[in-house]
Amino acid sequence: MLLAARERPITGQAVAELLGISKQATSQLLDAMEGEGHLTRHRAPKDARAKHVEITTVGLHLLTAVEAIYAELEAEWGLHIGVNQLEGVRTALTDVLLAEFDGSLPPIRPTW
Repeated sequence: MLLAARERPITGQAVAELLGISKQATSQLLDAMEGEGHLTRHRAPKDARAKHVEITTVGLHLLTAVEAIYAELEAEWGLHIGVNQLEGVRTALTDVLLAEFDGSLPPIRPTW
């Protein structure tokens, strides 16, 4: 979700669709993330019923830290199996998911 909001504000509805969860679950997730300072919400300029979700500086720092952890893990895996083989694993897993879900990647759902 933070990745989706990195470039531009997104709506709560877009978050729900991205994660494949209900509007109520999305609202609870956004409440928690806003409470932790990772994002802010405000009324959308063209639709007073909609709220835009924007990542904060705290959220950007979290996203940067998570991306660094993933890069470190992948670098370590690359040392063990080789960068080309690692890319092959990524491609193969992506192909399996695309085949399983009719050509599009499935939503990534929170597990709470």
